[in-house]
Amino acid sequence: MLYIFTGSDDFSLKERLKQIKQALGDESLASANTTLLEAKNLTAAELLNYVQTIPFLAPARLVIVNGLLERFEGAKGKTAAKDTANKNSPDEFARALDNLPPTTLAVLLDYTTAKDGDYREKEKVSVLATNPLFKIIGSRAEVKHFAPLSAQNLPGWVMQRAKQSSIQMSVPAARLLGRLAGPDLWALSTEIEKLGLYAQGRVIEEADVQAMVGYAQEVNIFSLVDAILDCKVKEAQQSLAAFTAGGGSPGFLLFMLVRQLRLMVRYTALKKRGLKEAEVFKVMGGSEYALRKTASQAVCQNMDSLKNIYTKLLETDLYIKTGRFEPELALSLLVAELCGRK
Repeated sequence: MLYIFTGSDDFSLKERLKQIKQALGDESLASANTTLLEAKNLTAAELLNYVQTIPFLAPARLVIVNGLLERFEGAKGKTAAKDTANKNSPDEFARALDNLPPTTLAVLLDYTTAKDGDYREKEKVSVLATNPLFKIIGSRAEVKHFAPLSAQNLPGWVMQRAKQSSIQMSVPAARLLGRLAGPDLWALSTEIEKLGLYAQGRVIEEADVQAMVGYAQEVNIFSLVDAILDCKVKEAQQSLAAFTAGGGSPGFLLFMLVRQLRLMVRYTALKKRGLKEAEVFKVMGGSEYALRKTASQAVCQNMDSLKNIYTKLLETDLYIKTGRFEPELALSLLVAELCGRK
């Protein structure tokens, strides 16, 4: 079976992968029968070898390829498509994925080729339609695009996720949680579990969300950002450990760091336009505590420094999504690198 998954909602994508992995049987053998490949230097012959390999003591094996469709996009794609002499054209990769054994589950992951909002699932029409490899294999694959949930759909997702975990939550509480935690489903899932433990069987209300999610998250994130910007390795590592020990997910922590850097960049840009601090706060919105902390952090950094940190955060996000590093390791390396930049 061939699957093609695209989109930036990696939480829902990973949930779908978990469902597929169930076909591998015993969890103890799942890792031995799962192969993760990076498409950048992958040859069609190598891919053929992987997908034709017989599973080891399991009913199926899973082969996940990251970035294969992107490899044939744009200028790079045109070059690769013409390069048939090295047996790595779209046609050759399509042949490698043709006639898959019934014991092989092949998944092509692409977080960038199909842009969110450019996909109409019912008609299976997307920017992938112009991809030379997708043109060949798209019709014989299960295609799914995982776009981020809109703000108006977050409360419904929160309610459904809570129900799956046998947690009762009021609609106002779900709305508030979605507003505070944002569209990061990793973060929302973690917060739902924490709130379930906090409520101990009763219905979760707005007051519970405010007590468990809002202020405490701001303090932890600001503490970590402060330590990173001041290049205080020990304090940054302690803040990172405290956040994860408190149930914060690595994905959410990275999301909040990126969010905080964006706020700092926005604050700096608005100040350069000549706006007074009160006017800047009005434009940006949010709690007074968060805005004042953002202002105090932003005035100590120049725009180039903020952009460099932002680039590192995006690189770490990519490492986590592609499976190059485990989330905890990726964040630890990020903290060490940013704190050692002076």
